[in-house]
Amino acid sequence: MTGVERCDRSRERRAVRSRRCSGGVLAPGNSSRTGAGTIPVVPESAFAVDAPVHVVAAALRHTRTVTGFLGATAERAPEAVGELLLAGDRFPVAVGAGDAAEPEDAGGEGGGVGTVLRADEAGLRLRLDSPAVGGPVLLEFRPEERTTGNRSRCEVHLAGESLPRWLCGRVSACLAAVRELVSEWAPRPVVVGTALVEDGMLLAQQRCYPAHHAGSWELPGGRVEPGEDEPEAVVRECREELATEVVPLGRVGTDIPLSAGSGMLLRVWRARLAAGARPPVPVEHRALRWIELSQLAGLEWLEADRLLLDSLRTIMVAESGKHDPK
Repeated sequence: MTGVERCDRSRERRAVRSRRCSGGVLAPGNSSRTGAGTIPVVPESAFAVDAPVHVVAAALRHTRTVTGFLGATAERAPEAVGELLLAGDRFPVAVGAGDAAEPEDAGGEGGGVGTVLRADEAGLRLRLDSPAVGGPVLLEFRPEERTTGNRSRCEVHLAGESLPRWLCGRVSACLAAVRELVSEWAPRPVVVGTALVEDGMLLAQQRCYPAHHAGSWELPGGRVEPGEDEPEAVVRECREELATEVVPLGRVGTDIPLSAGSGMLLRVWRARLAAGARPPVPVEHRALRWIELSQLAGLEWLEADRLLLDSLRTIMVAESGKHDPK
């Protein structure tokens, strides 16, 4: 039996022991604290989606979905599709059985605060703090791609001394919304971006048009043309925009759903300069700049690229071997 099969068997055994709701995600079991409204032992749970893992990871970060369903407040994030959570983001959490509460209820007595601990291709990790709960509740949504086919499994891990009963339904509703987002985003046309890293520095290029983007910075890249695969598009776009040759190395970050009007996904690839390649020059942009780790967060990035900074920081640290100062 392979290691993957062992993991699958183990998950199946845990699933049998866990009581589940009709949606296949979570249902509170019997609590040893009568009437306490909590379960002291939190079961592992999972659901599967037929979509690339980076699309699923993107949907798990969707701000309006997370704050609306898990926070369950009347306060909603901006409607723009493509706004994703970043580590360090915070949102109010209404504590109780109701589906929604006014924003002032969330931060007041009995209310709570959600903090994003991680939001990248490895998954979404949240901490919910509230006096009503008595201690922090940790929620981890980890997308894990199967070894065969193009099927992604999102495993939900919940940890804490006790899980409020009202939170179980919210997790189920949130994951149902994630499934809908994935179905909407997965068929979209793809725009590739290139994270070109050399000696721990990242290449960024400055836009000169259109007027509302002029002066902002972005990664090289563009639309995947008919008949191309994504690595081929990365090579062609860098040839056209930088007049150089690159070698794609693999994916970076989650997918980024662009504005609703464009209906496209930004998908970033890590790359290096090909052996003997010319130094990059700005062909279609105002300027190029090699960015050090300490300069990454301070640059005026386009919104879509800014949502990738945590993942870009990770590969820059790995390349340079330096401590991440953030």
